[in-house]
Amino acid sequence: MKKAQKKDIKGKKVLVRSDLNLPIEEGKPVKSLRLKRYADSLREISSKGAKTVVMAHQGRPGDKDFGSLKDHVPLLEQELGRDVGFVNSFFGEELPRTLEKMDEGDICLLENVRFLSEEIRKGSVEKHSNDFFVKHISSYFDAYINDGFSVAHRPHGSMMGFIGRLETFSGPLMSEEVKECSKARDAVENPVLVLGGAKPSDIVKMLENMIDRAKKVLLGGIPGEIALKLRGVPLDKKYSWIKDRKLNKGEKELLDLMKENQDKFVVPVDIRNEKGEVSVSKLDGTEMIWDIGPKTSKKYAEIIDEADSVIMKGPMGAYEEGFKRGSLEVLEEVKNCDGFTLLGGGHTSTLLNQSNFSVNDFSHVSIAGGAFVRFMSGEDLPVIEAISKYS
Repeated sequence: MKKAQKKDIKGKKVLVRSDLNLPIEEGKPVKSLRLKRYADSLREISSKGAKTVVMAHQGRPGDKDFGSLKDHVPLLEQELGRDVGFVNSFFGEELPRTLEKMDEGDICLLENVRFLSEEIRKGSVEKHSNDFFVKHISSYFDAYINDGFSVAHRPHGSMMGFIGRLETFSGPLMSEEVKECSKARDAVENPVLVLGGAKPSDIVKMLENMIDRAKKVLLGGIPGEIALKLRGVPLDKKYSWIKDRKLNKGEKELLDLMKENQDKFVVPVDIRNEKGEVSVSKLDGTEMIWDIGPKTSKKYAEIIDEADSVIMKGPMGAYEEGFKRGSLEVLEEVKNCDGFTLLGGGHTSTLLNQSNFSVNDFSHVSIAGGAFVRFMSGEDLPVIEAISKYS
């Protein structure tokens, strides 16, 4: 992919597809690691003297977090330490007038692109290049920079259409994410995989692609709990909770992988719940499980300590409910690993943002969720494929 960092964009009118999809609390967006990372990327583009107009989204139509990007402006200004303009209409005279007034290095944010009916339709570069809003907006810009790795699995209008109409480059964050995640997926030898979170189906896809090279697979979160059940541990109450929420998808595939690679999988030996810490051998099925226990953390730490590289996806427990200890203990060990370390998944980066860890404590921290899982699973991401083909 052609990188924006290597292009002279001084004085150019540049449309940047970013991802400013933020958590919403009490009706307002709040800061996140994603905001910081994308703001750093916008700062780099702006520093080259571009007149930068940012296109992004917030939520999906019909969802609770769907809404205007107007309240994102002050958060973006705080991260950048500078003024950021706002254009609330894709049509009419507001956008061209704003571009006319912008100086080199200025940054302006467009309204939520998902307000447009054409945006969420899936399609190819050729199809989306004929979207009405794509054809209209393209006429105002000299170049298009796609920096949205975290939405690179979604072939939507703003992600694909401009690739066919404007000179296209990958943004700083997009380029970094592809480089580092490719290294983790394809190059590092004998990685220890630390896999948790809420969706066994996600880790199954990664395992099917990486299990042959993995040295060990340490399971936590709901995948770890399902693995215990598959090994005969009575988890009646928690498993019913999992099934009620349809979080057991991928269970059969996980069982097959565990059978075929018995020596690689390591599962929790103790757990935490509201009452404290309980050995797995003493569970009778009536307990709820919310985190891995201290003996499990210690066992995982010993394996991570000897690892040449570690790839971690998903928390070890229900950190949203206050059960963070197991995840933080494991993160501390990953931080101390001397080899290549990568953290990925939306909940992992959220947990990191809520803790005392820094992104600099690890070789790379991906702020993507679904795109990260698909990329690490060996799937082609349509947006990356399109940028590579047309840039």
